[in-house]
Amino acid sequence: MNIIDKMLTSFLALSEYRIRKEKISMANSKPILVSCPRFWSQVRGHKLSERFITYMSLNQDSICDANCRGCFRYPERKTGLKDLLSMPDYFRLLDEFARFGGLALEISGEGEPMLSKNTLPIIRHATSLGLWTTLITNGHSLNIKLLQELREMKVALVLSLHSLKKEVYERDSGILGSFDKKIAVIELASQIFKGSDWRENGRSVRRVAVHWTLQADNLLEIRETRRFCRERDLLFSIAPLAHTGHAAKTPELWLPEKISRIEKTNELGDESIIFYDEANGRQVCGTCKYGLNIGADGNLLLDAHGGYEVELANIRDISFKKAVELQHIFSKKMFKKLDYFCPVRDPKWQGFLNDKEFL
Repeated sequence: MNIIDKMLTSFLALSEYRIRKEKISMANSKPILVSCPRFWSQVRGHKLSERFITYMSLNQDSICDANCRGCFRYPERKTGLKDLLSMPDYFRLLDEFARFGGLALEISGEGEPMLSKNTLPIIRHATSLGLWTTLITNGHSLNIKLLQELREMKVALVLSLHSLKKEVYERDSGILGSFDKKIAVIELASQIFKGSDWRENGRSVRRVAVHWTLQADNLLEIRETRRFCRERDLLFSIAPLAHTGHAAKTPELWLPEKISRIEKTNELGDESIIFYDEANGRQVCGTCKYGLNIGADGNLLLDAHGGYEVELANIRDISFKKAVELQHIFSKKMFKKLDYFCPVRDPKWQGFLNDKEFL
């Protein structure tokens, strides 16, 4: 039995044990991240399928300080994009989003959002409009002052992490010293956001999460990372690696399909920060299916993490209402054609793009 088979056997054994142990009332006992899809549905009672717009993803420039092997971003885009949206563009989008009843933003890339000069002004304006923002960041550039400001705004802070082992983390990120910086930021965030959580409709609502990308080199760290997060009152969310961007060229990190295919993978963590439950029982990425995804250059994206090369329309050239209506059409086709909860994680994703099935 090779090392991957041993890891897979251990992982599946842990999975079955955890699922059996927590099956009773599991869905209602897990902490949940404020502004995630299941927060709006399970805690606040919204039916996302009946709303015109719930989410808006505002990707920032593709520049990043790290070079993670599992990154969704395409390597050739690392130097940055051209003709970026301006702050007046973002303010207009936020105002329109609020006017049409939007609830929450997502800022998750496609590079490191805290390296963009626009990210904080976007969050400040969103907060002034009563909107929540889910900020997904590697945290390398966060400090006490920034964390204190984020706590005072309507922010769900998500810190990406893929290993609690220094050598694994830094081999992946390509930055010496980045692991100590990451752990220091996680510790700071847990202290600064302490006391900002609350209970609502029987659920423990969290403001800070660690989002774990599950890949071949961290399968056996889940139990320890769960303990690490619980000791700091941090939500622990898991999602399997996608074979796109940088990760398309690192097959040594890919998971066996029996792990990446099943939604039970995510049950090893706390409440997922992306899952939404359809009326037919299917689990989908709620921020993708019920959100308007906009690139830093204004192009509409099929998904916040994919479809950069597809020229659908630019938000500068069409009305906000028309953009949302187009997104409804694209999303409906994507989730009909593709089987996975996340389009970019589906093995048929590239074929879907190449065959222009979204048109």
